[in-house]
Amino acid sequence: MDRNTPVVIGNLMLGRCFTLADVPFVGITSRGDLRITYSRKCIRGYQMPNPEEDMEGAFQKLVSIVEAIGEGHPLFCSNDGHLKMMLIHWEEMRRMFRFVSVEKKLLETLINKEKFIPFARENNLPIPATLVQEELDNHPGLEFPVMIKPIIRLNWFNSEAVRRYGGKHYKGILVENQKQFEKVRRLVEKERIEYVVQQFIPGPESNIFSFHSFFTEDSRPLGYFVGRKIRTYPTDYGESCALRLTDYPGIVETSLNLLRKIRFKGPVKIDYKRDDRSGKLYLLELNPTRYNMWHYLGARGGVNIPYLAYRYMTGESPDGVAVQWRKDIVWFNVVNDVQAFLELRHKGRMSIWQWLKTYRGKRIYKTLALDDLPPVIYGIRMTWKGVVRRLRRIFR
Repeated sequence: MDRNTPVVIGNLMLGRCFTLADVPFVGITSRGDLRITYSRKCIRGYQMPNPEEDMEGAFQKLVSIVEAIGEGHPLFCSNDGHLKMMLIHWEEMRRMFRFVSVEKKLLETLINKEKFIPFARENNLPIPATLVQEELDNHPGLEFPVMIKPIIRLNWFNSEAVRRYGGKHYKGILVENQKQFEKVRRLVEKERIEYVVQQFIPGPESNIFSFHSFFTEDSRPLGYFVGRKIRTYPTDYGESCALRLTDYPGIVETSLNLLRKIRFKGPVKIDYKRDDRSGKLYLLELNPTRYNMWHYLGARGGVNIPYLAYRYMTGESPDGVAVQWRKDIVWFNVVNDVQAFLELRHKGRMSIWQWLKTYRGKRIYKTLALDDLPPVIYGIRMTWKGVVRRLRRIFR
């Protein structure tokens, strides 16, 4: 196999960034979602264990895949479990693949909130007031409300704390007072989840903006774009179900300056939230080295970050910096977005007409794409099989 064939460990949306660019790729799913392997430019498809559940099994499967396709392929991975595997097997991953990343020590700092907090303070990053676990007992008092967030999300979504105080899609737990804080804290620590406590920034999830880019080995951006959340499910602190490309004053300049300051390399996503009271932008997360679902939206809108990274890793020099993106394109996960709408309507925060208005203009979807139908057909077939299984159980 050609050594320049990219290897994509992730979901259909990341794979479609290469399908859109007409680049054949190897698709690997670590969560049992085979849709990526049906994308029309996927020339080989594999399954591997989820690193969050079986780290060593996942790595050994990856070794066997490399034995089949050869070493040296450009690597594109998409979640914290993949990065954790990369850190544990750093030298082997460097030998097996090509990828652009910050150095191992800085990567460990950036993906671990406990290490990131002192780093952010040292570099004057505009983060909300945040305490790591060991600072809590010596702190005179918390200013509520606060958010409890996991340091790494491995096992977070399946934890009892999330089930009891939120729901399986909640990325953090909002705590309103000291009594509730002690209950949540005990439960989180009982499950041995490492966490930080962060000042709550008032405002809806639509106040969250994201900056996305790829930086070369000498810290030059090859392209960037800005997006904004429209809705999440659950509607507070949940996972994105409606996103749009946009612009916002200061985000590009702030992001470029801080990334150059730390000599950043590789793909990056920076999340900001605007405070409803002051209008100030706070940096919530800086995610390095992994690609994500936003990149599919960016690719459809004119800035294909994974493809720019691929060209760079295979020795091409992209012309200029890709900075022109459509502002009228919206991405939907329709199943979750319907549930988000029903929740908002129940709370009296959205009418059906307000919801439908967000579907005006250019739309793209999590699975549906007329220029890449095989994954759509596969998804419909799997959904139908699931419906038939449930009906059989009901009428058995």
